[in-house]
Amino acid sequence: MNRRTEQPKNGFRYHTIVVSRAFLCLFLAVLLHADDHWIGLKSGPFEVFSSVGEKPARETLMYLEQFRETLRIITGKEEMKMVWPVRVLIFKRTPPAQPNLAMGRDGRMLAISESGAFPRESVKELARILLYENTTQLPQAIETGLIELVSTLEVNGTRVTLGAPVPEAERTHGWALMQLVTTDPNYAGRSRVMVSNLEHSGDFEAACHNAFEKTAKQINDQADAYLKSGNFATTSVSGRALSLVRDFKGMQLDADDGKIAVADLLLAAGSKQAEAAYTSMQGARAAEGLALIAIKEHKDNQARSLVQSAIESKSESARAWLELGRLEPDAAKAVKDLKRSSELNPNWAEPYLRMAERQDDLTQKAELLKKAANLDARNIDYWQLLAKTETAAKDYPAAQKAWAGAERAAANDEERARIHQVRLQAEQERADFEAAEKKRIAEEREQDRQRVKGQSDAAIRAAEEAASKRLNPEGKALPKPEGWYEATQGGDATVEGVLARLDCLGKQAKLVIQTADGKTIQLLVGDPSQIVIAGGGEKALACGIQKSSRKVSVQYKAKPNAKLKTAGVATTIEFR
Repeated sequence: MNRRTEQPKNGFRYHTIVVSRAFLCLFLAVLLHADDHWIGLKSGPFEVFSSVGEKPARETLMYLEQFRETLRIITGKEEMKMVWPVRVLIFKRTPPAQPNLAMGRDGRMLAISESGAFPRESVKELARILLYENTTQLPQAIETGLIELVSTLEVNGTRVTLGAPVPEAERTHGWALMQLVTTDPNYAGRSRVMVSNLEHSGDFEAACHNAFEKTAKQINDQADAYLKSGNFATTSVSGRALSLVRDFKGMQLDADDGKIAVADLLLAAGSKQAEAAYTSMQGARAAEGLALIAIKEHKDNQARSLVQSAIESKSESARAWLELGRLEPDAAKAVKDLKRSSELNPNWAEPYLRMAERQDDLTQKAELLKKAANLDARNIDYWQLLAKTETAAKDYPAAQKAWAGAERAAANDEERARIHQVRLQAEQERADFEAAEKKRIAEEREQDRQRVKGQSDAAIRAAEEAASKRLNPEGKALPKPEGWYEATQGGDATVEGVLARLDCLGKQAKLVIQTADGKTIQLLVGDPSQIVIAGGGEKALACGIQKSSRKVSVQYKAKPNAKLKTAGVATTIEFR
């Protein structure tokens, strides 16, 4: 038997099934007691529970896996992963609820009848989920067209047919474009290049050039003409080499597995019968289901008690652990529970978001939000929260990357333009911050330089005082500096340099001069009254290290004194 989607003829067909409350309750009671009639099969992210035997279950799994493979080929992905399993229930008669892949307790739920095909809306929803969880934001027309394209996929074992036309009312430009580039032999196989380009840049012009060596206008014009012609081709897709018998693993179901699956279906559909279905059972899964109902009804205390009961019963549900952490008032305990949730489902972003909410340290909070945003790359709220956290932490380069992620995740041009403006504003804030930081660093360096200079001056003063004590241990009053102006006989040698020190030796003194080549020369002042001091500035000399570096030119008589280590006797000092 082939599995395919419903193909409406002559427009849409709407089926309205009115089921009385009493009949629904009776039908539910029958289902919940049909323990031994359920079989389970699994392949990848798909689980099928069948109450009508293995063959419909295997055909359903074949359709789901070939559908996933077709999307993988069109988008060029290595694998199409899913955050949550898709659980399909097959009933002999009309299902009690149809949640259309809404979340149940721990998976996305869908129900079909034994003779019914997959509703197209359910197939389109499955395509949306696979694209959302495996690609970044694509142009809306392209993504919608791709979803419409695969909604008419036909599967017969490993033979897959793509391109059956959608109802005329649904034939959009985007559908025609995707139908053209996936079924036309001139383009077939190159759609993955276009999708990859659009994911990275969103530039349709570049994507068309790189994938098809044509301009965007040429591709759009051809799609419009193709749509107008009304002549649409189909193509065969290389499906996975799967065997209906060998490749789908049987699931060992216990007595309650069928009941739990039905209860999960009712929960996903928002049915009021879900609570009764869970209440009729015991164990962790029943407690998890009742806890989710209590959360929806804002009964947090009851929900916390129920989810705690599920955890104590060895629950391995990531969702149960997350709800326990979310309801836990103690931050440390909450983070522990949320971490366990992330370990049980490492592809789920929400545990990292919840852990970030409990984190005060901005750096650690940003790391958790980064994980959440990378796992749920289309969630613009995650990217914006990450960008704001990085900004608060003054990590402006990281904030810019986060704003770029938010821009890529924008669902439309208006939202993208808004995020772009916020990004530009954040860039200006970054520039202002960097300018302020440069100024602050320069001021700190100047303050540090002044501090070091002050310490150096203090050290010099301490050295002067120590030298003065050594030269004048008795503390006698030092003779006042005198200006020596009397003319004396000139010297026979001259030295130029910086007067570094004047050593007072009783009635004599010794000049210490540092020359330009770094050498030091010492000259004796035998009789201060006989030396001439010339030049500008202060002419008085004081004993010890000189407080200012004063350049001098000294004439002296070359009479070395080995004992005093002097090169001669100074006769004239000229300050420069």
